[in-house]
Amino acid sequence: MPKIFTIIAFALVTTSCMQLEVKPGRVIGDTVDAGKDAYQSIQRNRRGEEERSYSHKTSYDPTISNAANIAGCKQELMEVVSVSDLMVSQVISESSEVLLQDGDKTIYCAMQALVRPKA
Repeated sequence: MPKIFTIIAFALVTTSCMQLEVKPGRVIGDTVDAGKDAYQSIQRNRRGEEERSYSHKTSYDPTISNAANIAGCKQELMEVVSVSDLMVSQVISESSEVLLQDGDKTIYCAMQALVRPKA
């Protein structure tokens, strides 16, 4: 038990912002999860990585399939990221959807990723 408190204390000291929410009946599980999150945050910081979210919206091309439209949107999103001074080291999550607004279709894609400065 002292190890868990040491990990939490270390995480609180080394991270700039951390919120620990403990629900009744999940004290140990929540504490372990908080420790894992803090450890991952410290490791990312040491590697010069940070978590960022990106999104992109593009016009729908009716001459190609939904899958091809979505792939195009994701490709454009990655091009936007590659133009910056950052590079994606790991994609955490991705989402995409076809939106219908005022009779027009658009493609929306989003990504949550770990990024780091280009070498």
